Amino acid sequence: MQSHANRIAIVLLTLSFIGGCGRPPAEDGSNADAQKLPFDRQPRSTGVSPSQSLIPSTTKLPEGTPIPIRLQSALSSASSHAGDTFSATIDEPVVIDGQTLIARGTPAIGRVLEAKPAASARGNSLESPLEPGYLRIVLVSLNVGGRSVIIETSSIFAKGGSREERNSATGTASASQTDKDIVFGIDRRFNFRLAQTVDLQ
Repeated sequence: MQSHANRIAIVLLTLSFIGGCGRPPAEDGSNADAQKLPFDRQPRSTGVSPSQSLIPSTTKLPEGTPIPIRLQSALSSASSHAGDTFSATIDEPVVIDGQTLIARGTPAIGRVLEAKPAASARGNSLESPLEPGYLRIVLVSLNVGGRSVIIETSSIFAKGGSREERNSATGTASASQTDKDIVFGIDRRFNFRLAQTVDLQ
């Protein structure tokens, strides 16, 4: 009788053990994501958003962009010095990808890189030919939306030219030439080009 009871207890223990092994493991926070389908999972914090990477920038001026300006102050090789600044305004809108990034009339600042007045080649003799004066200028900043944006541009170099003096009686050119200083008057137009890309933001 006792052996029969022992057999029943063994059978019950065996069944309970098999039933315990067949149960699925309890879900916890460590493997919850593993049980989810791929489209149910939370997006990763790293990675590139396609919508952001494909949108072109509309705040950058590429290298080589023309910057047309109109002088607001006169310049002369006779009075200008290297390091002097001058004022100007944008003469035509600067448009990139159909969007106007710099409006006409935007203030600009330029700088004199080199300046030399006309001078006598041999002493101070009035009969000596003059070495022509010259100027080299660049743009250094734009005032966009009330904020100064530093830029680097190509330089513009100009040298005083020769002018033949004519005899009023005969109309023929005399042997002497008078070389002059170079002068840029107010409203003189120039077209600079960006030497490197500029972000206006």
